[in-house]
Amino acid sequence: MSDAPVEDGSNEATREEQIRGILAQVREDVRMGHAHDEEALLRQRLDEAGIPIAEEDLRLYLE
Repeated sequence: MSDAPVEDGSNEATREEQIRGILAQVREDVRMGHAHDEEALLRQRLDEAGIPIAEEDLRLYLE
């Protein structure tokens, strides 16, 4: 079991909603200057969340 906090409704989100939510967090981290490489951070966060994604699908989210 993960030590990460669970937000209300997070278990009910679709895979796409989960990815879009993580992407929004990543983009905010980049905007705030907490990170500089959006793609690398998105890959890391998806891996940590246990959400596999094909390379071509990842590219679609980053467009």
